[in-house]
Parts: sequence; structure tokens; C-alpha cells
Amino acid sequence: MPDAVNHRPRFLDEMIGQSAIKQKVSIAIQAALQRGEPLPHCMLTSAGGGLGKTTLAGIIATETFVPFISTTGQCLATPTDLRNILVRIERKAVLLVDEFHGIGKWAAEELLLVLEDGELNINVGGHGGPVCVSVPPFTLVAATTYPESISGPLAQRFGLTFRFDFYSDDEICEIIRGIVSRWKIEIDEAAAHALARRARGVPRIGLRLAERVRDVAQAQAMNRVTLPTVTMAMKIEGIDDEGLAREERHLLRVLGDAEPRPVSARSLALALGVSIGTVHDVLEPPLVRLGLMIIGAGGRRLTAKGRFHVDAVGVGDGA
Repeated sequence: MPDAVNHRPRFLDEMIGQSAIKQKVSIAIQAALQRGEPLPHCMLTSAGGGLGKTTLAGIIATETFVPFISTTGQCLATPTDLRNILVRIERKAVLLVDEFHGIGKWAAEELLLVLEDGELNINVGGHGGPVCVSVPPFTLVAATTYPESISGPLAQRFGLTFRFDFYSDDEICEIIRGIVSRWKIEIDEAAAHALARRARGVPRIGLRLAERVRDVAQAQAMNRVTLPTVTMAMKIEGIDDEGLAREERHLLRVLGDAEPRPVSARSLALALGVSIGTVHDVLEPPLVRLGLMIIGAGGRRLTAKGRFHVDAVGVGDGA
């Protein structure tokens, strides 16, 4: 099982960061348990992946002592896909639908009826028409980075909404220290902070980088991670001090070479050899958030900070 799964917290008091969300969830869980009801349906949103939405869904199931079922929006392409899950769902269970924005149109329509009436319409064939099957009360947890793509009527059926923020470097540092300690390896404070800075506020990135540092430490028969170990591992991975990979630095270089003209997403995609979707959804968001580039009506441009970074770190350079 991947480390990302092994080291996910199972209880609210084990979860680092997101204090406002944890307080709101704790109150909702206590109230639901006192009433003997399932937690209201929850919408979990964030500006990117790896911020803890799946982890929180699992925590909700654990804290409410109910079964946990996980699927994705892409796996619910048709009403039949949805029915196959709901006809077997247990009372009060937590059903996580990750990437909820990917659910099929007709499956979403069927789900809306289920959330409204607690019933599924199943066609058994013949001329008798569909049969209504009751669905026991359950908690739907919809996780998405594109909440605006969900229809208004469906979005209104969620009683609780939680938006995940990016983590501070100190919070990421604490997460990394906890993970490394479970590996029975020590880590210097400077090394932990160097990794946290490169994680860009995303625990999943911090974990991935920590795994690569562990590889280097173990290859050198070391049971302690030091700053030179982090520097070596990041150089091997091509990750610079800001946490940017080669492809992201290449994008910045393309913008720099085009100055003062703005660059379109299509031109960036052609220059980088990737899809426009990759430019929009993967490469640009962290660069904009870090203040290295801006997106305007005319296209993409470097900021002063982005220009400084391009000049200081070459496309092929690592940490």
C-alpha cells in the first residue's frame, strides 16, 4: 500500500492544519451522533489536489463509526454505475466520490433524485415500468477542485461545505517530521524546512519529496536526513529551491524569451510538448500562486519575481 495511504491520519486530532475545517467537522459529527443520524452530505473543495479531502472523508467515517466507500466521478458515468453502489450501501455509510465534477450528466440527475427522495428508480424490464427502491440514509462526500461545474440544484443538496486551504511551511514541516519518524529515520530541522518549502503548501508533494530523500539516505546507509541529503535528492529530481520541476521552469523560460509579448496557452502547450489541459490545470496554477507569472486578457507574462527566478535558476538546473 502506498505511503500516502499508510500515513493518512484516521482521527481529527491526528490531522495537522485546516483548523477551521476540523472545528466545523467536529461539531457536526457530535451533533449527528447525538441525534443518531448520518452526517449531512458534504462538499469538499480546494484549489488543487493533495490537500486532504480524501483523508477527511475517511476520518468522518471513522469518527462516526460507519462503513467507508470510495469511488470517483469518472466511475459514475451512467445511472447504472450509481445504482450498482447505492443498492448495496449500508445505513449511515460514508460514500466518497472523488473528482465529483466528473460524474456523468444522467448519473448526476439520478443522484439528485436520490438525495431528494431517498429512492432509486430501477428498470426491471417488461412493461411494468421502473421500480422504486428505497436507499437507506447515508452521507455523500463529494470532493472536487471544480465546484463551479456542479449544477446548482445538486450543489444545494449538500448541507456542509468545506474549502481546503494550502498549508503553511510550518504545518508541512510537522507533517514531514511525523512521516519520517514512522520510517524510523531522523531528520534535521533545516532539512525538514527545506522540504516543506519545496512542497508549495501541499502535503502530498511534501510526502513525495520526502520519499525521494529517504531513498538517497538509505542508499548512503544513513539513518538521519540532513540538509545536504535533501539538496542531493532534489538535484537528482530536478527540483529547485521554490519546488519547481524542469517543465515548470521551461514554461517560465518560454515566457521570458517572449517578453514583452504575452503568450497564449496554446503556444505554451506547443513549446512544452504537452496538452493545453496540462498547461491550464497542472503547470500554471502553482506558478500563478507563487507569483511567478500572471494570466491576463492578452495571455501569460512573467512577473518581476518570475524574471528573477528565470535568471537565477536555469531550465535544466535542479535544487
